Amino acid sequence: MFRAKSIVAPVVSALLLSSAVAGAQARTGVVVGSVRDSAGQRLNQTVIHLVGLEGRVSPATSDDSGSFRLSGLELGRIRLFARRIGYAPETLSVVVVQGEPKRVDFVLAVVPVELQAALVTADPTRGKMGPFNTRRARGVGSFVTRSEIEKRQANSVSELLRYIPGVGVVQRMAGEPQPVRMQRSASSSAQSNCTVSMYVDGQPYPNGNVDDFPPLSIEGIEVYKSASEIPADFRTRDAMCGLIAIWTRDPDAAKRKPNLN
Repeated sequence: MFRAKSIVAPVVSALLLSSAVAGAQARTGVVVGSVRDSAGQRLNQTVIHLVGLEGRVSPATSDDSGSFRLSGLELGRIRLFARRIGYAPETLSVVVVQGEPKRVDFVLAVVPVELQAALVTADPTRGKMGPFNTRRARGVGSFVTRSEIEKRQANSVSELLRYIPGVGVVQRMAGEPQPVRMQRSASSSAQSNCTVSMYVDGQPYPNGNVDDFPPLSIEGIEVYKSASEIPADFRTRDAMCGLIAIWTRDPDAAKRKPNLN
């Protein structure tokens, strides 16, 4: 009799435990679904987990087809959170029921990636003004830049040149060409001054006048007051008394003949 009771007790305990486990399993549900982007592309590697119940139920990760499955969920309304790098996270609600998998489909929006702003500047040694900027950086000679031209608001180039020490402009009647002369270096000769040479856009401009060009048409001006200052780009036997090089904003300016009237 004692032996029968000892056998029945474990059996009953096992049956009760099995019933409890079955009851717990019966009170949970399953959620299945998919993850896509706004264009309909299936998204893998998307993590889906329960909101507020993290750690109690292991998160799911979508596979290559974008599908996922979450099991062991408590019955009732729950919220699911989907996240993937490069996409805005999405939260959806679903009511979990017993015995029937519930389906949830996520559609994630792409998040534009903000790149760090980069300052792009043009190389000052390239292009038409490249030689001008290169010589200006050497610090030999006098230079008038576009910004200075706009700041001065001069009516003529000869008026601009009056601001440069050592440069003289022969004053004539308004509307007439204003010849430009420079003080020669002490080693050049006893002659106190002489007429300077002119270049326009890198080309000789003989018999021309600086006032052939309105200030607003000019990008930059180089002024060399003595033979020793004149760079090799402009040095000739005719350019020994100083030189003015004008750089225009008009690419055809140097092709036109100077006003000889």
